[in-house]
Amino acid sequence: MQNVSLAIVGAGEFGRRYVQSLQELSGIDIRWICDHSAEKAQSVADGLSDTRITTDLTEVCADKALDAVIVVTPENAHRVVAEQALQAGKHVIVEKPLATTAEDAQALVDAAKSSGKLLMTAFLLRFDYRYARLQQQLTEIGTVRNVYAYRNFDRSLFALYSRTHSFLENAIHDIDLVLWYVQSRVKKAHGFCRNTLGRENPDVNWGVLEFENDAIAVVQTSWLYPPQAHERLQWNTGVQVMGDQGVLEVRFDSDGFRASTENAGQLVLDQTGWATIHDEPRGAFGAMLRHFIKCLRGESEYCGTTPEEAMESLRVATMLAEDSSSKSDST
Repeated sequence: MQNVSLAIVGAGEFGRRYVQSLQELSGIDIRWICDHSAEKAQSVADGLSDTRITTDLTEVCADKALDAVIVVTPENAHRVVAEQALQAGKHVIVEKPLATTAEDAQALVDAAKSSGKLLMTAFLLRFDYRYARLQQQLTEIGTVRNVYAYRNFDRSLFALYSRTHSFLENAIHDIDLVLWYVQSRVKKAHGFCRNTLGRENPDVNWGVLEFENDAIAVVQTSWLYPPQAHERLQWNTGVQVMGDQGVLEVRFDSDGFRASTENAGQLVLDQTGWATIHDEPRGAFGAMLRHFIKCLRGESEYCGTTPEEAMESLRVATMLAEDSSSKSDST
């Protein structure tokens, strides 16, 4: 088995999650942790052997033994890091969104084409077997006419995901799914947002999408569940796809699988994308990483979101954010 050498750029919460999941995969060498804060980088690297710490991205990209770079920086730095890595001949995973502007996204698409390297945007729901199975069953419901995708979370998590507009940060997962299912271009986008928690970005977001093939989709996300809510109200997500010959639906929440014991009482088991089984990442996140690694080893053909698809998701998310902002400005 070919060893794959990786660098993680960004030592925040998601950088830590990548390290934890990659440690459980065989044949992986986490060669670098890079962050503007050496202290944060060292914290993420604790427990790793032979991992180098740096604040200098140029040093990382100059490493000829490095195969790929994982970009988990703040969203507005995605282009700078991913573009430099691609130009240095490295494969790249970049957390969603691909970028925060159309110009930056196009630059990354161009850099990937020029380098011939794999550029994966981390739309992990395509690797969740439920959503993937739904996509495989679409032929059974005829022409897709209507899609409703929703994503609701505990408000205590909002600080982690509020660096940019929720349409770009969180709902873009569902936008990617909707585009994957409908397979048509969005011609109009109508955004409706409210800021009920007094944060910089809105915590209630509804988007209505009109497609060139006359399909309609609704994308909804909020951050209003109270932190002390029952486990089933910490988060719930799902999608319903209606065709002219049937309906397909995926739905799950934080108590979708439960167990009760005399010693521990009720246990709510992890069903998130980061779930592990037998100490291996088996959720959508782990499946995405395994697929990326297999592609680098030449063991699999890439089937994730293409750079062009990631750029289209950004275009639609931006349309929704701008439309909702125009409504706020006019009131």
